[in-house]
Amino acid sequence: MIEIEELTPFTETVDADELLNEIEQYISAHAILPEGASTAIALWCIATYSINSFRIFPKLTITSPEKRCGKSTVLELINAYAYKAFTTSNASSAVIYRLIESHQPTFIIDEADTFIAGDTGAIVGIINSGHLRSSALVTRCVGDTHGVGSFSTWTPMVLASIGTLQTTIMDRSVAIPLERKTPDQSVETNPHDIFDLQKETREKLLKWSIDNKESIETNPIAPDDIGNARMVDNWTPLFTLANQVSPAWFIKCQSAYVALTTIEDEAQLSNIMLSDIREIFNTTQGNRISSEELLSKLKEIEEHPWEEIRLSKHGIALQLKLYGIKPKGIRIGGSTPRGYELSQFNNAFESYLPQQ
Repeated sequence: MIEIEELTPFTETVDADELLNEIEQYISAHAILPEGASTAIALWCIATYSINSFRIFPKLTITSPEKRCGKSTVLELINAYAYKAFTTSNASSAVIYRLIESHQPTFIIDEADTFIAGDTGAIVGIINSGHLRSSALVTRCVGDTHGVGSFSTWTPMVLASIGTLQTTIMDRSVAIPLERKTPDQSVETNPHDIFDLQKETREKLLKWSIDNKESIETNPIAPDDIGNARMVDNWTPLFTLANQVSPAWFIKCQSAYVALTTIEDEAQLSNIMLSDIREIFNTTQGNRISSEELLSKLKEIEEHPWEEIRLSKHGIALQLKLYGIKPKGIRIGGSTPRGYELSQFNNAFESYLPQQ
């Protein structure tokens, strides 16, 4: 039997500024994160208590280029602070929408790359539909008579993955990209009873959210548009809550927004290039391509910005370096230009792109 925590609000008035500072400090002490991430995670966790006060609510995606970058640790921290958290490493579409309908938990999905990255149907549809409250529904046949029923998909959701997920999911997310810690970095280990230790914190978050519900709903705050309108929608709940907490937290939210959306734009550009290169190899004979030819073929793709940003061979190399791919001397006919072999991309195609 699945159990979802039924939380009782704290009985006294809550200082959210002090409480969020404590949460952010705890997160930072236990996880190696990019700039702004501890702020974003703390705000997203408190937002899970107020999801029904918003029109749009973003997913929180935790991604890494490889294993052992701290995803499990970060998920433990989110599980300890989010409202009615439920963590799983796999679930069918039916389990997801039925749990959302019955409990509206914070759905935390680990190992999303193993069963979501290649999905093109039901599960991705459920995840995507849950972004906008007014359309967060799926319709299914139910019961022995196969009557038609609707199920809510409106719930906070965390997705942890090696590599990015489908662009439709990433576009609906506040994204936190992790990297493996360096030898000179250290963090504290999460205690085994972290969930129980943070129960009072969750009670305080619930109390503050109840007390501030009306003000949250009547004072939405959108961030500045820095070139991505969808990110404005995604970050509006976080800015709204930060503004409600304190001026200091509003400034911290602004800094996190700039830092993380810049990282995300760069990551999405690299992912687009990887997808384009896969398509070039699929439509071009041979398993080798020179840097010069690859540059030319990328610039021929009108719907992507390679010509606009004046992409160069060096620029290609910098983007592919993120995946551990480097140009090298290759033989094509009687010449030996620098370029790439298809085999260099196999792991990146499998790990970072949806299956074809």
